Amino acid sequence: LSEKNLRQWQKNIGYVPQDVFLTDASIQQNIAFGENNTEISKQKIQKSAKLADIDNFIENDLKNGYQTIVGERGVRLSGGQKQRIGIARALYHDPKVLVLDEATSALDTKTEQNIMKSLGRLARKKTIIIIAHRITTLQNCDTIIVLSLGKIVGKGTYDELKSKNRIFKKLISYK
Repeated sequence: LSEKNLRQWQKNIGYVPQDVFLTDASIQQNIAFGENNTEISKQKIQKSAKLADIDNFIENDLKNGYQTIVGERGVRLSGGQKQRIGIARALYHDPKVLVLDEATSALDTKTEQNIMKSLGRLARKKTIIIIAHRITTLQNCDTIIVLSLGKIVGKGTYDELKSKNRIFKKLISYK
């Protein structure tokens, strides 16, 4: 990394935090966050909203669709809706690496499953790093790394860890 290539390198990473920040602007502007309004791609907005499983809600339940103003910090949306807009935002620029930091924790199980299915279709094209406490989120991951007290205590597939890793077995029992 250098100052010359830092911005280009950053463009290759999409990040979804546990607590997504939304501005008092339209859903479209929040998904294309940082993009000049005249350069926003409606096709990219709709594609990323579909992958984040929020497209039907925006198109069918909101009178102004993608032009709906979300209010300060997204006050007019549920936690799950804000989270899905955050996921759509991370996907908007089609990053090569997607980091989900407890990004599905505010979602109900069915919505989480839909998003994970969508992300699963991207998995062969992108590197997806998922940080999660909800173990079901990790079931289809190629590799799971188990941490305890800041140390790696296990690495493998869900089934491998389920059968061989004491700490992972304990985590599964809490689900």
